[in-house]
Amino acid sequence: MNDFLLIQEIERYLEGEMSVSERDAFEALRQSDPAIDRQVQEQQLLQQQLRATGQRRQLVDRMNAIHATMESTSAVPEKTAAPVVKMRSSRRTWINLTAAACIALVTSLSTIAIMQKASKKATTAQYEDVRRVLNNIQRSQNALMNNINSGKNKKAPLNPGTYGGTCFAISRNGYMITNYHVIAGADSIYIQNNKGEAFKAVSIFEDVSSDLAVLRIADSTFRSPALPYSLKLNPVRPGEEVFSMGFPRDEIVYGKGYISAQTGFNGDTLAYQVSIPVNPGNSGAPLLDSRGEVIGIITGKQSTSDGIAFAVKSGHLKRLLDELPKEKFSRKDLKQRNQLMGINRVEQLKKLEEFVYMVKVYN
Repeated sequence: MNDFLLIQEIERYLEGEMSVSERDAFEALRQSDPAIDRQVQEQQLLQQQLRATGQRRQLVDRMNAIHATMESTSAVPEKTAAPVVKMRSSRRTWINLTAAACIALVTSLSTIAIMQKASKKATTAQYEDVRRVLNNIQRSQNALMNNINSGKNKKAPLNPGTYGGTCFAISRNGYMITNYHVIAGADSIYIQNNKGEAFKAVSIFEDVSSDLAVLRIADSTFRSPALPYSLKLNPVRPGEEVFSMGFPRDEIVYGKGYISAQTGFNGDTLAYQVSIPVNPGNSGAPLLDSRGEVIGIITGKQSTSDGIAFAVKSGHLKRLLDELPKEKFSRKDLKQRNQLMGINRVEQLKKLEEFVYMVKVYN
């Protein structure tokens, strides 16, 4: 559905022009796609603001009409003396009209203020992706890292790129998973490990609905050790401890939290809500349970609250990977014995950091 048709459908939905089946299907689409749900909310707010503007213009028109009536009433010919009773009646009418206009003005302004306050509350509690915009300080840090590793052949271009995020390995031969919004519109992509080694990558599969993308290292000879983690496909209950590793800065950062709900933003059933600190750059980071099994991929957070994040469930990742050509992508790598089970967190992180990469996007 292109943008024009989507706007038409949103307007039909808000105006109540859809049939019951169409409305149910559209509401299901809102629940499954946070971006469309956000667009519906914004369109609804726009309509409310337009209605408020129309009410304000109608009020101005009414006040102008009142003033015109007052002027015509007070324009008495000089040669004809108006009766005292009529003068008193006209004055009383003028006072009543003025009071009514003031009350209408105060009511309208109060309504507009309440709507603006509600609009502010509605727009602030929004979903926010956590890709990282590389500012000048981060650019210089990246350039310094590249200079330090200038003796190696594996390095990214000196220009550090426009956006950054995180990805992690899903096979030994260079397949990685990250968020679609991290690499959307990229001219070129590089991934960099915690040692500063960089590899050119290409996007080979994208799923906009779940905000996931599969990357592949361009060097066909790339091989890594066996993956130390596996995918956990069973649902995770609220309260279960989880942790993640990502690149909100130029070195890998560890975060710890717990599952707070089994659905994501606006009841998205494809995602978990997680109480865990995330920052720009954490997009695409793996979310693991205490045994070291991957249960999801960090995608974003709630903009008004620190510590409320969202992660696509690993079950949906498996369905996405099942669509990749079997002759190119080996599903055996994610079915290996979990090497993170039964060891302490420090040892888990040591094993894990070799398979988590920084994503650098150039466009």
